[in-house]
Amino acid sequence: MSNQTRGGRINRINPLILKIVSSVFLKVSDPILNKATITNVSTSPDLKKTIIFVSTLDNNEGSLKISLEKNRNKIQKILATEMTTRNVPKIIFEIDGTLENVTRINSLIDRVVNND
Repeated sequence: MSNQTRGGRINRINPLILKIVSSVFLKVSDPILNKATITNVSTSPDLKKTIIFVSTLDNNEGSLKISLEKNRNKIQKILATEMTTRNVPKIIFEIDGTLENVTRINSLIDRVVNND
């Protein structure tokens, strides 16, 4: 199977889910979700589940997790109405720690550079 055909459907569904959920984040009345950013979407090939990686510039992962879980059913229902597929994947939210890792690595580099 060539790389172009492998995962073709998932490669079209992931951006669709990202677009739908991002618009919900902007429209929802929760200010924490208004500031959240979706960094990646990973959907299983059978469309049973999708993992949505979320990040925020604010340093409040705890309240972000609470807001995501509080609004998950609402987001799931909107996703079900917007998607035209037979199966709608179950949403699983994960906090993306990439920004924290970048900040930590930058501070380590600064320490090494400034010690010379």
